[in-house]
Amino acid sequence: ENKVEEAKENVKKADQELKDAQAQYEKEWQQFKSEAELKINANEKRIDEIKAEIKTAGAKFKAKYEKDVVALEQKNIELKKKISEYKYEGKDKWEEFKQEFNKDIDIVGKAIKDIFTKKD
Repeated sequence: ENKVEEAKENVKKADQELKDAQAQYEKEWQQFKSEAELKINANEKRIDEIKAEIKTAGAKFKAKYEKDVVALEQKNIELKKKISEYKYEGKDKWEEFKQEFNKDIDIVGKAIKDIFTKKD
């Protein structure tokens, strides 16, 4: 009988630990998602500004940058889709997702910032 009570207590404890871990993940996920969406929205805004600059520029300037802007816009859309479709599949995959996503969003952000400094 003592072992049964001990087993029940262990199950209860494990269940609480799982709930705590899930709550921690949910909090971390919501914060990560909010920050990612802010970066994606900032990228969208800057892309729109660049598109407006290109529209008013000469044909040579337009030809030089239009393709790059479209590619950056597409990458930003893919990031938005990736964050909205993400499903939690465990801590290891979550850490991998965060690393990859942050790397990708940093690359897009830097490319947007540096678009007019590229050399041809």
